[in-house]
Amino acid sequence: MIALKKRQVFLALFLFLSLAVQANEPCEATGELEKARIKRVVDGDTIHLSDGRKVRLVGIDTPELDHKKGQHEAYAVDATDFLRSRLDRFVYIQKAKDERDRYGRYLYYLFDKDRISLTSQLLSEGLGYRIAVPPNLAYQACFEAAENSARNAHKGLWQQTLQWQPKAGFAFSRVTITSITQNRGGWWLETNRDLVINLPPNVTDYWPAQKVFYLEGKEIEVRGWQHQRKSRHSEFKSWVLSVRHPNDLLEIKASTNR
Repeated sequence: MIALKKRQVFLALFLFLSLAVQANEPCEATGELEKARIKRVVDGDTIHLSDGRKVRLVGIDTPELDHKKGQHEAYAVDATDFLRSRLDRFVYIQKAKDERDRYGRYLYYLFDKDRISLTSQLLSEGLGYRIAVPPNLAYQACFEAAENSARNAHKGLWQQTLQWQPKAGFAFSRVTITSITQNRGGWWLETNRDLVINLPPNVTDYWPAQKVFYLEGKEIEVRGWQHQRKSRHSEFKSWVLSVRHPNDLLEIKASTNR
């Protein structure tokens, strides 16, 4: 019996150490890569290549720089400086499935000379938030592990509280779902703030009805880009945040870091 218990303890320890090593493994590139050179860094998630291509990094959103007034968001300068340290150096890029955003920027995964993801390095330092936008979902598990490592260590952005704010742009907040409806515009999840979360119709395959209705009354963490409604009907929430993948809307468990 004692020998059996020892084996169980050793097995549990082995599994724990295996998971810990896996979480700390670098995000290495897989698949075809292209060599490029960074010519200009706009901010922590946007660069210009030497051939003129404007690139938006996939899978991350970093704090915004205020180029006009200099009122930068927290850690925006740190994220920008991280990429600026790679200026005029060779890097590797990899095309995402959906290769352009609505601004015409190329959507690429970015890697250093050792083929380690620069996005994962930013996330592991707490200099940005992971984001999942289908169909560009490569490296999500790795990005999540990098972000969790920064979160557990309270690095960078993870020193801040996740309090919802009525502000346009990227948001990462804790809210409670108070009611749920569905129409041609997708799912609409009302919250205890002046915010409604929209799950658009083109991504409803990720959201079975049972899974959505389960969220009613639950406290969640949600991330994505929010905007203020143009129409100010009193019965509607003023702010809308769109979520396109379940990784970006999660129920808060008792063990979640606060």
